[in-house]
Amino acid sequence: MTAEVYTSFVDTFFSDSRSLVVGAGMQAIVVGAAWLDTDHPIYLVLIVAMLVTAFVRLLQVRAYHKDRGSLPDLDHEDKVRWATQWENRYIWLGCAATSLIGIYAFVAMHVAYSEYTVISAFTLVFATLPTVVGRLYGSPRLVFFIMVSLLLPTSLGAALYGDFAHVLAALMCIPYLMLVQRLVRSIRSSVLDAISGRWTNQEIAERFDIALNNMSHGLIMFDGDLRILVANRTAKTLFNVPSHIDLEGRNFEAILRYGRQRKALSARQVDKLKRQLVPMILKGGSVKHFVLNDGRHVEFKSNPRAFSGAVLTFEDVTERINAEKQMINMARYDALTGLPNRGYFATLIAERLRQTTGDSDCVLIMLDIDDFKHVNDTLGHSQGDALLCAVANRLKDFRTGDVMISRQGGDEFMIFVPTMADGETPGQIAESLRAILAGVYELGGEQVHVTVSIGAATSERSKFELNTMMMRSDLALYRSKALGKGVWSVFEESMDAEYKRRQLVKNELAKALDHDMLTVRYQPIVDAKTGRIVACEALSRWNHPELGDISPAEYIPLAEEMGMIGKVSRSVLARALSDCATWPESVNISVNLSAIDFRRSRLLDEIDSAVSASGVAPERLEIEVTETAVISNEQEMFAVLQAIRDRGIKISLDDFGTGYSSLGYLHKLPLDKVKIDRSFVEGIESGQTPIALLRGVANLCKTLGLQVTIEGVSSDDQLNLVLATEGVSRIQGFVLGPALPSSSVLELAQHTLLPNSLNRETEQRAVPAM
Repeated sequence: MTAEVYTSFVDTFFSDSRSLVVGAGMQAIVVGAAWLDTDHPIYLVLIVAMLVTAFVRLLQVRAYHKDRGSLPDLDHEDKVRWATQWENRYIWLGCAATSLIGIYAFVAMHVAYSEYTVISAFTLVFATLPTVVGRLYGSPRLVFFIMVSLLLPTSLGAALYGDFAHVLAALMCIPYLMLVQRLVRSIRSSVLDAISGRWTNQEIAERFDIALNNMSHGLIMFDGDLRILVANRTAKTLFNVPSHIDLEGRNFEAILRYGRQRKALSARQVDKLKRQLVPMILKGGSVKHFVLNDGRHVEFKSNPRAFSGAVLTFEDVTERINAEKQMINMARYDALTGLPNRGYFATLIAERLRQTTGDSDCVLIMLDIDDFKHVNDTLGHSQGDALLCAVANRLKDFRTGDVMISRQGGDEFMIFVPTMADGETPGQIAESLRAILAGVYELGGEQVHVTVSIGAATSERSKFELNTMMMRSDLALYRSKALGKGVWSVFEESMDAEYKRRQLVKNELAKALDHDMLTVRYQPIVDAKTGRIVACEALSRWNHPELGDISPAEYIPLAEEMGMIGKVSRSVLARALSDCATWPESVNISVNLSAIDFRRSRLLDEIDSAVSASGVAPERLEIEVTETAVISNEQEMFAVLQAIRDRGIKISLDDFGTGYSSLGYLHKLPLDKVKIDRSFVEGIESGQTPIALLRGVANLCKTLGLQVTIEGVSSDDQLNLVLATEGVSRIQGFVLGPALPSSSVLELAQHTLLPNSLNRETEQRAVPAM
């Protein structure tokens, strides 16, 4: 038994003070009649005792209720202890009251006997017993003491009466006591079961009510006549029904009327729900994505009940619908610019082509922003994103209506023009696009001048194939980048051939590098005074078994693009040093390194390894670097060049005079030599190039303590003019012979290659055929 149930039982002991008053009054009347009948004073004593006891019990009831009202919150044990104390108090006064009734029965049979007293005594005793069972079943202990105090004097009086009948009656009190005790336990057990069941049902009902009213789904339960049996809070909220309105027993249309009155539903929506939901409720089914007046999406589902009626559930799926839309939007559109992405762009093009009639040409354009990486590196990625958004906004204004635009990724955009105007050409579209996008952009307080490279491809609409057109426009874009910045190109079939050639060469180059199939040839560098070979420039060469000789101008850029230039440089460096070891010590070796080579962390280790493996003195190795390589990363280049020079290796600035800041680098870089570009030599024999310009540059370099090599000398007239130029230390060019294998260099080192005598032609004829 819980403390609450036990306390409730104790409450019943003190619950009815009126029964005490009525009972005491009736007892006094019965005993008073016995006094009148026998005129024995003992009955007056009993009357006074009964009334005093009843008065004291009334005071006890009052004290209990006062104590109960001021009772603080107690734990289980303290509450049981408190109830037990009051139960014990009730036992004492209850037993005192019933003992007086038992004493009256004893007096009526032995002290002041009359026929009335005996009858009234037994009547009073057995009339008290039902109240004991009916009020005191909660405490079997209390019932036992009450019964003993009541029946013990009575059975004693009957037994002392003497005859068999009275003795038998006295003995019958014992089983009667046991019967009453059993009856009390049975009633108590039934009451406890009922209380427990009631509390269990109440708890289940509360749990059901809590679950029902806190579920995210709206729920309405109907009977067979579509009257509402249950409607939870969510259902009322969804249709904007006031919470105090009881919908039980009403028809479903009552909810719709409330929804209409409270602006949750429009008249059209009410009619629609009547048509769709009412027939569906009893049959079962669902209605998806019903839109309420405020834009919320609701999904209805009905399940018929086993015998009659149905349960209608509905859910506000607005968040799910919005999330699905957002996911679709994220899958279709670029998050930064809001333009369709690559995948969705293809779908849009396919839809547009199905919708468009006719067979005019359409144009696909690919473009990207020139030097976009430079914007990211200098202004930051946030400003780079801002530039992409600004470009996208200008694109949205380009031929609005029929043009479709997409961001393909990075700084690359694609434009599809489904129909060209009469007489319009792809070049005109590309030019107008370039004019719109090129110009100054304001980025976070910085002004950035932007140009774009554009590639366009055309196709008949009926023959349009997206992948092919993307490849063609990409090839046209590649051509534009090769031509310079801010240029557009339209696809031509030759571009496809060039592309296939490039792909073939790239594949074969990878194989050639893996199998070390590239060779090295050497172009002599001659001393301007002695005419002797003092160095050779190592030149990479590739003879393919099927494609024949492939120019370095073709495969070197491809190697850089493929990230394989390091393999080429390592191969040339190792082979050149190995060959140089077989030459006279007076002949040095010169090796070109690209800008990418100087970014590789292992370059110095590779140079040390090649020099060590060849056994060539570091002073015989010359590293050539172009000015463009220096410009690409000045700080790191200076450090690497100085580290190379500290090893005793010579540094030569190649192609001098072709850059924008050549003069500035003459004193910044740790240089030993300068190679003046062939552009200073071309045309000097005809006067097209002033010889004074060549002499001025040569004298400037000589003044700075640098050896000067003139490269690109290709004729005798150019050679004579160069030899007559003061400050020239060395000469290099085809006039001295083509690039040679290593064995020919060894033989040529024995000869003078300059016209110092009339026998120059004879000496040249002595040179073996190459």
